[in-house]
Amino acid sequence: MKTATFGLAANAYDASSNGNFDQVDVTSASDGTGEVYIFEYRDGGATRRIPPSRMPSLDAARSEAIRCAVDLLVDLQPGIDDLSGWLVRVSGENGELLCVVDVAEAEAARQANP
Repeated sequence: MKTATFGLAANAYDASSNGNFDQVDVTSASDGTGEVYIFEYRDGGATRRIPPSRMPSLDAARSEAIRCAVDLLVDLQPGIDDLSGWLVRVSGENGELLCVVDVAEAEAARQANP
């Protein structure tokens, strides 16, 4: 399951909102067990936070963050986009930062799995 569904609203409220996700549905990647994680993506000069996702473990959330960061690399253009710093951050339900995937880690993962 992909957590990043850019351009798609999780519910009717979000479809007509400004993207702040004031009313939140949890996207589930499991049977309801596990923890809730919040993914934040760097999109050019802006950041995008998607609705919380339920994942079976922090390892699963980190794997998803790496997969998404690799996908984001495709859209980065050398000389135009900043190719340093973080691409995906994962926080817990209470907002504590749990992991960060930067450009270097995403590039290493991309090269390891062509």
